[in-house]
Amino acid sequence: MQQLGRDGALVYPVGAETIHHGFYVDDMIFGADSVDEAKVVLNQTKKLLTLGNFHLRKWCSNDDRVLADIGGNDRQDFLTFDDGASITKTLGLVWDPKLDVFIFSFSPFATPTKVTKRTILSAIARLYDPLGLIGPVVAKAKIFLQHLWKEKLHWDESPPQALQEEWLEICNQYKLVARFSFDRYLIMPEADLQIHGFCDASIAAYGACIYIRAESDGHILTNLLCSKSRVAPLKALTVPKLELSGALLLAELIAKV
Repeated sequence: MQQLGRDGALVYPVGAETIHHGFYVDDMIFGADSVDEAKVVLNQTKKLLTLGNFHLRKWCSNDDRVLADIGGNDRQDFLTFDDGASITKTLGLVWDPKLDVFIFSFSPFATPTKVTKRTILSAIARLYDPLGLIGPVVAKAKIFLQHLWKEKLHWDESPPQALQEEWLEICNQYKLVARFSFDRYLIMPEADLQIHGFCDASIAAYGACIYIRAESDGHILTNLLCSKSRVAPLKALTVPKLELSGALLLAELIAKV
């Protein structure tokens, strides 16, 4: 695919650029400021990859006009969410293209018949959140997991009663927020953009988050862009040292953004 992009850069410059920067393995994700621009990206990339017999399919967009020329067999088949919404998965994230939101659900925290180290880890591992949009939820689960590790239990051994009760309480709290949704598109067209970063620490963990601020014609929009959190190391550190670790985490996150 990379070689096709280099070979076809003169004829399909937009498609070549998309091949070089818009793919994660064989999944392509791109955005555009208009329907016409999105169609150019789609058509050029599709034609360029067809030269190497790579047939792109499972097309999906938050605007049906982009897919006007795409046949039904080449469109993404939707899944049905718990509330009946039509969703698909984008690099592991649940996306509702009609509402253009990412969705997180905590149904995997169903209480098993027997609470063990294995079942707890299995439930926490299902919290897939690469952007850190549900950072506080994941951080709390990580802190509990660290407490569990200190017990040095076997995989199928039940934790002490106090930890079991704490875990069941966490599960019950997650049931109260069965679904979170976040807008995918966080800015406004032709807006002035700023990024604002925050970090903090406690004895248990430290974290950093970045908000994006868009201003256009007097209208201001702010949204959480991403976050990262880390559990405090087992070796006890002072809060100032942990706050410094949080500042480093924020600096690295801002550099990445």
